[in-house]
Amino acid sequence: MQEVFQELAVLLVILCAGAYFGKKGILNEGCISQMNKMVVKIAFPALVIASMDKDFTPELLQNSIGLVVISGACFSAVILFLEIWKHFSKRPPEELGLLRFLVLFGNTAFMGYPVIHAIYGSTGVFYASVFNLAHNFVCFSYGLSLLQPGRHGGMKKLFGNIGFLATVAGFVIFLIPGTLPYVIHRPLGWVGDMTIPACLLTAGAKLGNSRLWDLGRPHAIWGTSLIRLVAFPAILLFVLGMLGMPEQWIVIPTIIFGTPVALTAGLFADEYGNDALAANRAVILSNLLAVVTMPAWVWILIHWVIGG
Repeated sequence: MQEVFQELAVLLVILCAGAYFGKKGILNEGCISQMNKMVVKIAFPALVIASMDKDFTPELLQNSIGLVVISGACFSAVILFLEIWKHFSKRPPEELGLLRFLVLFGNTAFMGYPVIHAIYGSTGVFYASVFNLAHNFVCFSYGLSLLQPGRHGGMKKLFGNIGFLATVAGFVIFLIPGTLPYVIHRPLGWVGDMTIPACLLTAGAKLGNSRLWDLGRPHAIWGTSLIRLVAFPAILLFVLGMLGMPEQWIVIPTIIFGTPVALTAGLFADEYGNDALAANRAVILSNLLAVVTMPAWVWILIHWVIGG
């Protein structure tokens, strides 16, 4: 599918630029650390708020409620799976926490939204944003706890971080009729737009001195990639189809949960003291594999769900 290849090409161009600047010492460790802090504390929260500033019309209400319920159920089921995994796994807590984070959060905005737009247009992107509400809530609460196993900062630290507060603010804005004034929405959008290129530049810089054949190490990131790209969409397609859900309630969750590892994974791992290099390798590996898996899932959905 053309949209997937185009987005992957954009991703690779910025990654290569980051690798070049990293090798030249322009993006050194100090610069990367400051960029990561800027994204976590400023750009990403702005992106969350701006993405939720939409004019919520009554005719969209039914589908939106259904997708929110499905999203909450999906994330609850995945978290249950991750907790069972934790109970039986013998991996070190920090490594296991990172792997669980990589499984849980996908590259929805950069890879999922363009594909959904190609199928359903702007209305589909709106529904994808609604479905992604749970992603933001879980990321800034449970997700951050995965990257910091054994560190107990209390409820204030877990739910009082700026990312979670921005998600709450965005949800409130989403529910209020109308949209923010242009002079507020536009700056939020501009600042939020820095998130993805900054993540890609720092990921490239981190990987700039790595060897190509190290991309698949540790080997566990192959498993996390395949869970996201193959297992999740297969299970969702089967379960939602068996339940007789409406077309959009099947297609949008299947695509969102079939996206590769989130581009922000390395950034969050670095900011919260986990293995940023392994996270960035998982990001690159899963996004490369997605060039095969995502078009395959789109073909299946078009022929078996939309066309059927």
